[in-house]
Order: sequence, then structure tokens, then C-alpha cells
Amino acid sequence: MPKKICSLIAALTAFSLIAGCKSMETSDTAVASAASESISFYPAQDIRNGDFGGIALERDAVTAATAAPVPDHAPETTAVGNDEEKAGETKSEAVSADTTSPVAVTTKTTAAEATAPVTTTQAPATTTQAPVTTAVTTTAAQTTTTVATTTAHETTSAEQTTVAPAPISSGSYGKNSYKAINHSYVKAVWISYIELYNHLCGKSESAFKQEFGKMLDNCAGMGVNTVYVHVRAFGDAYYYSSLFPFTKHISGTYGKRTAFDPLKIMVSEAHSRNISFHAWINPLRLGSGTDLASVSADYPVGKWYNGSEKGKYVVNVNGTWFLNPAYDAVRKLIGDNVREIVSGYNVDGVHIDDYFYPTTDASFDSAAFSASGSSSLSAFRVSNVNAMVKEMYNAAHECGSAIFGAAPQGNNINNLNQLYADVKAWCRGGYVDYFAPQIYYGFENSGVPFKGCVNEWAGIVSGTETKLYAGLSIYKIGNEDKWAGAGKYEWQNTTTMLKRQKEYADANGCSGIALYSYSYMFDSGYTTPAMKTELDNLKK
Repeated sequence: MPKKICSLIAALTAFSLIAGCKSMETSDTAVASAASESISFYPAQDIRNGDFGGIALERDAVTAATAAPVPDHAPETTAVGNDEEKAGETKSEAVSADTTSPVAVTTKTTAAEATAPVTTTQAPATTTQAPVTTAVTTTAAQTTTTVATTTAHETTSAEQTTVAPAPISSGSYGKNSYKAINHSYVKAVWISYIELYNHLCGKSESAFKQEFGKMLDNCAGMGVNTVYVHVRAFGDAYYYSSLFPFTKHISGTYGKRTAFDPLKIMVSEAHSRNISFHAWINPLRLGSGTDLASVSADYPVGKWYNGSEKGKYVVNVNGTWFLNPAYDAVRKLIGDNVREIVSGYNVDGVHIDDYFYPTTDASFDSAAFSASGSSSLSAFRVSNVNAMVKEMYNAAHECGSAIFGAAPQGNNINNLNQLYADVKAWCRGGYVDYFAPQIYYGFENSGVPFKGCVNEWAGIVSGTETKLYAGLSIYKIGNEDKWAGAGKYEWQNTTTMLKRQKEYADANGCSGIALYSYSYMFDSGYTTPAMKTELDNLKK
């Protein structure tokens, strides 16, 4: 996925708490070690450019008018829709499997056959019921080893922290009896791994609880009743997992657990305020080779990275590694990640964003594509993403009452052509409970005007069980909208954008809104006077 270049100032601001992020250990040596580990975070991704955690700005120079046509779909692939229609645009034509040299053709597709989802919209009488199954709480041992790795994109040689994992998952997950809270009208906020890091990294258990409680109090004060919180952003776990190593965005050291389970605390704090908690996952994105080289082979990702599956199950794209959804074993791991969370924690939903295929380059999955016998690379990839999303939906519903939702890009030409995400297929097939598309466009956007985008999404969910929440952009307020054409300065010339967008969404098929993101609402380093005014008008 292309990334915008962050300024040095923005990067320094986003990671200003690195020096203050202390290890949960009591020794000075452990504290120094944690601070050193923090240096290897991802400075190219910063909340200020709207491009972290999968919730992203529209791609450079790509609007409905400039995006490539919708890809071709081979006859053997079902659940693939290509009748995308953008506001102000004609119906898109399909292209051949050769994504670098498209040739327009006409295709017809069929909907996937699946059971329609059943959503839960009523709050239960109590929110503290313990699940049938509980997460593993084994404390991991820490060792140190020297690891050298060389790939086509990177060469590293450094002392790595290797952590022995919790017991390997049995692959069997129980049914959680917890009754999920999901409100009939949703007012949601995204809380990303960067925001968790800035507020919660290195905290003691009591301090963690207190600080996250303050974050939720801020949300509740704005009327927010739902939060989408990162629980796996880079093939890491923000909870006690037997499938993925512990995140450094909480403990300060990759693979090293805190003495308490962060997810258990976050869910409990949310429920005490009647706030619905959705576990936000990036299904495919892993991290750097430096991190992966330290993962024990007892974890699937560690085994694959250090074994013959390297380059197949896990693939390097410009220095960041990704899971390859072309393989059953990979999709099973992603599904089991959902099963582990839903069966072990009282989450109200599982949430994914727009991190699907990270590249259109054919080399990413060339071996799997060749073995598939498919005549169309795009159809092959769309089918893989469909299967992955359906696996996650099934996993959530197998293990509890949690619902499953997605926040794709607002522009469906980008979704299908660049990310191979066929949202219409998911909706028709009945394996997504809600969409919170990133409709980060103004009313005067020349390529994807807000009203037309909302109308398109409302048409997609019409006649289905899938709910629609409009994802709204706070970060654009007061700023030039670079790719908006005639609407370039629209966000600078109004104080009621969010209010008007919510009103239009409410009147045209939406059952709520989601705001991107927490920091722009409450953190002084990001929130501008213009944003505050807009939020005040929205709150009214």
C-alpha cells in the first residue's frame, strides 16, 4: 500500500513519548532496553498524514476520475461484482488479467451463497459476564540471540529479543456466552496503535486502566458509544495470545508481555461506560524483518518466516512483510486469530479496515496464482480476499455474539482495482454485519462527492442485513484537500462539514457514523481550533 512521506516534525510528534515509555520491569537495565526497542517503531506512519493503521487517505492522485478500470473476473470466481458506479461517473468497465495493460471487456458475476448475518442491537442488562473460555495467561520467558537476515529488500544484523510464546493453540475454541453490546445507532471512534502507544505504553496496570478510562470518558463526553481499538496491527497481539507475539506498542519491547492483559482491561473499561468495544485487526500486515526474525518458530508466523514458507505465506513488500491470503493455512490463521479473541474476551465486534493486498505487483503471489489455474490474477486475488473475509465472519459468529464489520475505502473503484476487495460480494453473500466506509470526501469533491458516495454505499447495503455507518474525516478539517478538484478548499471554508455530513448520512441509509480518529478529537498535538469548532457543531 503506498504511503505518504511524513515530515520529521510529524514523526517526532507522533513518537514524543518514546523516551517516557518505560518497561514493566523495575531495573534500570530493563527500562533502557525498552527505550532502545522503541526506536524501531514505524516512523513513516504517523497519525497526522491520515495513513496509519489501515485507515488511510485516498491514494495519491487517485479519484473516481483517475482510477484504473475495475479488474476482470474469471468465470470460475463467484461473489465478484464489477458494476461499480461512482457519483458523477459512468459505469466502470472491466479489464483483463494483465493489470499493467488493461483491455476493456464486459463481464457478469454472481453473488456468493452464504447465510445472512444476524446482528445484535440491544444492550444487555449486564456487561460483565465472563466468557466460557478464557485467554492463556502464561508468562513468557525472555532470551537474547543474535539474528542476521538478508532479503531482496533489507539486510539486518542486530541483537534481537526472542520471546518464548504461550502454549501453541489447540485449534479448538469454545463458545463465549457473553451477550454483545451493539447500539441501534452507532457513534464510533477509531483508536489506533499509535494512539494506544502515545497514551498507554509502559504504564503499570493501575495507570493503564486509569489512562484508558480517561480516553473513554473523553469519548463518552462526545456521545460516542462505540470504539474500534487496535488489537493486532503488525502481526502482534495486544492481549495474551498463543498465535502472535505481544506488541511493543504497549510494553515497549516487541514480544515482551506486560504483567496484565491489556485487552481484558480495555474491554472492561468500555463496558462499564456502556461503550461497545470492537477489536480492530489488520489481517495481512505483519512488520519488519527485524521483528519477524525474533519470533519463535512455535508461532505460525515465526515458523513461516524462518522456514520454506518464506516468500510464499509471508511476503516482503518494500521492507514490510505481509501474510499471503492465497493459502488455506494463512486464512485459517487469520480466522483463528478472530476465534481466539471472541472466545476469550467479551468483545462486541471484530473490525477490519482497508489493508488487503498491499500491492498490484504480480510477483507477490505468482507461485500460488500459477498453481491455481486461474486465467485472471485480479479474479484470483478477489476470490482470496472474499474467502479471508468470510473466514473471519464465520469465526466471529462461531465463537460468540460479536459482530463482524469492515471499513474499506470510500472509493469502491480503489477497493476492487487496487486492493481486490469486493465489498458488494461480502454484502450479498451475507458475511459482513456492517460497513464503516472511509467516506473522507467533501460535498464539492470533483471525483467522489460525499453525497454520491453515501448514496452508492446505501445502495450496496439496501435489501440486506448489513448496517452502514459513514466514516467521517476529522483530519481534513481546516486543511487543503489536495485531490478534491473544485472542492480543494472546501474543508477550509466551513465550520459545519461534519454536522452536515452526519445529517445527510442519517437521512440516506446510514445507521451511524465513525470518526477518524481519537487524537484529532482530544489530543492537543493534533487538534486545531477549526477541528474543535467542527466537533462542537457536530455535538450540538
